[in-house]
Amino acid sequence: MNGSAAKAAGRAMVVMERAAPWLLLALAGALRLPRLGLRPLHHDEGTNVIFLLRLLREGAYDYDPSNYHGPLLCLLSAVPMLLFGASTEMLRAAPAVLGTLMAGIPWCLRREIGRFGAVAAGVLLATSPSLVYYSRDNIHEIYLVFLTLLLVAGVVRGSSQTGWAILAGAAAGGLLATKETAWLTLAALGAGLIGSRRGGLPAPRRAALAAFALTAGALAIALYSDFLTEPGGWRRPIEALLLWGRKGLHGDGHLKPWWYFPAILARDEPAILLTALAGAVMALRRRDRFAVFLAAWGGIIMVLYSCIPYKTPWLVLNLVLPLALLGGRAFGVVADRARPMGAAVAGRRRRAAAGILLAAAAVVSARRAFDLAFVRYDDDRASALVYVQTRRDALRMVARIEDYARRHPLGRSLPIQILSPDYLPLNWYLRDFTDVGYFGSASEDPGGPAVIARADSADRVASVLGEGYARETYALRPGVDLCLFLQRIDPPAAGP
Repeated sequence: MNGSAAKAAGRAMVVMERAAPWLLLALAGALRLPRLGLRPLHHDEGTNVIFLLRLLREGAYDYDPSNYHGPLLCLLSAVPMLLFGASTEMLRAAPAVLGTLMAGIPWCLRREIGRFGAVAAGVLLATSPSLVYYSRDNIHEIYLVFLTLLLVAGVVRGSSQTGWAILAGAAAGGLLATKETAWLTLAALGAGLIGSRRGGLPAPRRAALAAFALTAGALAIALYSDFLTEPGGWRRPIEALLLWGRKGLHGDGHLKPWWYFPAILARDEPAILLTALAGAVMALRRRDRFAVFLAAWGGIIMVLYSCIPYKTPWLVLNLVLPLALLGGRAFGVVADRARPMGAAVAGRRRRAAAGILLAAAAVVSARRAFDLAFVRYDDDRASALVYVQTRRDALRMVARIEDYARRHPLGRSLPIQILSPDYLPLNWYLRDFTDVGYFGSASEDPGGPAVIARADSADRVASVLGEGYARETYALRPGVDLCLFLQRIDPPAAGP
């Protein structure tokens, strides 16, 4: 290669390096950001909005260890809604943006996993079906894995840079304020670092360690103490850990076999699973200490979650993250491997082969992600990731009520009785109606223009309501149907 050609190649490399993170963000955003209101809110999202709506309407949020994990989700979710108004799109904006940003963070690890490896890890994260699906769902897991990745990047860069150490501390404090399983993540990361002799990273300076610890502790305490207004706030994460630990050990209705997560990976994440296995083999053969750290982290977190009886599919995100980074490292080894003099042609062929393989993996994963996120998002036959998901039929019921209210003289002041213990997430979709009553079961004297009852009690409700009601049945989620009773609106009397 002559001098001018070498300079041109160098300039092209610089341009690609600068563009790589932005291209990864664009790829991730294309699968996460459009049509965030398409999929009906999950039952757990309906639970979370109970506290979120109170925060938005009353400016009050009091953390309770029994109230479905840590406070960070509610506080971050409120920001887009305060800025742009309450809508399903804004409700899900925070997890969608965090899921998008995850694809660019591996670029901070390019020294450890190689430039091509960083791009490959970003592509695997960007197109991961499980990450795409749950980035469009406002539950705690996407916050947890985003902060985990940010923590790893901060620790890697923060051994010598205090600013990165502070960022890592903020990520660690945020982890603790997100969900009780953060302790499993920290345990797996710590064991992985010890087993790989710090992953080949230099020993951190004392100033960096102090900055990390102070930032993590200050943020976690501030969030759990309602910004220092609750003096006993430091005890709350301990209480939450004990509470949810008992639920995890007993299954609490979500008991699954040990092979539950490997089965999800095999069906929905084959690209990440296979490349991670290749990365683990390469790590051991090459004695690549950072790759050994990734393999140990991924292996330990898989064992921990597989041993706990309580299993839900979104927990698999904690496995997908380290496996995607390890898979990226496998691509990096192939593409960036040192070559003897005169082997430039072979090196280009090797990088081309790695690029083709990565593109193929991305296409397979992206197609699966698109299908689950935009087409079969409520079909539990499509994937184990679709778990007790609210059916799109529920949105048709909401649309029917909206249409009825437009024609009714009372409009959104229309009284609505919900006579069912299963109603979430209708509390979100009916939030603008001013007279909604949640009774939990069929009352003795139901009445009013609009009544919703569970299908197994609908006949009894219909007999009490009597004539004058139209009855329609809608699926809420698997195994739960709701019946909507709408009082017939009398046509206006004819004029004289």
